[in-house]
Amino acid sequence: MGSTQNKKRKRRVKRPDVGSLWGFLFHKNPPPNDMTRGTLYASPEEDDESFQQRPGLLQEAWNKFNFWSTFAVVLFLAFICVLVYGVVLMWQPQSLDDIAGYNDKGATKDLSVIIRNANGSAVSFSEAEVNRYLRNTCRMRQTGIFSIFANAQGLAVRVHDGYVELIVDRLVGANMHQTTAVNLTFSQQNNHGRPELKVEFKGGPPLMGSMPRGGQIGQVGVPQKHILVMQPALKTLMDCYPDIVAAIDEYGYCPVFQENVNGEGRITLIPYTPQ
Repeated sequence: MGSTQNKKRKRRVKRPDVGSLWGFLFHKNPPPNDMTRGTLYASPEEDDESFQQRPGLLQEAWNKFNFWSTFAVVLFLAFICVLVYGVVLMWQPQSLDDIAGYNDKGATKDLSVIIRNANGSAVSFSEAEVNRYLRNTCRMRQTGIFSIFANAQGLAVRVHDGYVELIVDRLVGANMHQTTAVNLTFSQQNNHGRPELKVEFKGGPPLMGSMPRGGQIGQVGVPQKHILVMQPALKTLMDCYPDIVAAIDEYGYCPVFQENVNGEGRITLIPYTPQ
């Protein structure tokens, strides 16, 4: 039979309840074996802090997803801004005030008669003479889907060194202008004893390094391969001047473009000389 002191010692021993053992064994972040703690459970504040200090794989993946999604949104917005800016520049016409003969009322020479009377000799025209001739002889008409809200206003020629810029001026609405320019370069080749005139849709400083410049829509440069859509319109323009085209083909004329010091250029038709 135990003594009274041993019975008191047995009463002082307190067995842990079932809930405390369950939390200690199966809690995802079991607390350290610290006898100074008053409970075997981890507090909610300590649990959250421990989760934030040691993020899992899902949280890391979510953080990366947030970065790439934000980057994609920023990139898309930048692309939209550049696209809108380019469209605005396309609808801003280039200035035609520096083109001699386009807006003045000077006398016009019949260039077809002058070329025909040259009989194969070299003949030269100023930029103003060409523009006045086009103003009085060329009647342009806008076709296609743009004819709903645009009308062809005129055709202008700006001469540069080595190439010519052919500019179509359109009137959109009441008083809004829009311009489309095609750069033309001419060269002559010998094809089985016959001169062959080669026309290329390029001229001026290249785009983006070495990409050939084919023209300009508004104030935006257009690559050569994209300006080829203007080729049918140029064919229609050639059909309007059959006498000049026939004389160029008969005498083997090759247009040479030179820009003077004062800014006004000249177009010289040089006949073919057999080598």
